[in-house]
Amino acid sequence: MDMPYHDTFYHGCFYHIFNRSINNEVVFRSKRNYLFFLGRWEKYIGELLEVYAYCLLPTHFHFFARVPESFAKLEKFRKAIADFPDVNTLLENQFMLLFRSYALAFNKENKRKGSLFQKSFKRIRVDTEKYFTAVIHYIHNNPIHHHYRDSYEKWPFSSYNAFLSNSPTKVRREDVLDWFGSKSAFIEFHAENITYDKISQFLADV
Repeated sequence: MDMPYHDTFYHGCFYHIFNRSINNEVVFRSKRNYLFFLGRWEKYIGELLEVYAYCLLPTHFHFFARVPESFAKLEKFRKAIADFPDVNTLLENQFMLLFRSYALAFNKENKRKGSLFQKSFKRIRVDTEKYFTAVIHYIHNNPIHHHYRDSYEKWPFSSYNAFLSNSPTKVRREDVLDWFGSKSAFIEFHAENITYDKISQFLADV
């Protein structure tokens, strides 16, 4: 049986993935920290998950992602896939490597020791159309909700601006914009400022 907020990873399924720091310690203290974490994500997670939205904040992060139908063509992760043929075990191991790698670099920079993130990261399977739409807004709204910024586009460490741009991105931009119907519909939906009360049934507090 899955633990609360610890749904099993399966091929072809969508997940809201999130975690926070231990004792709410600030683990992203500079732009370099944010970019380094995203680089570590690419190294250890990369195409093992297709990212539809994300947001990094000083003490926690959110990703909305899908496990591909198959890992057969992912040469970069061939050894990891061979070592962990079960998709859930593979992804749990890769997240462990991600957190460990980031913590080692962060600790060296800040002369500290020990873990940074809670060991058991959370993931909730997204299996309804309402949840799909709600979680994208929820993730992009986090910097506003936590009073870091007063608008989506002012927070540089989320995927929101990737949907407004034509620049290359690893985020599944076309899939998301097609889901909303258009770029203007995507912007309009976010501009409605949907309150958490209306979507709380789909979300979990980190």
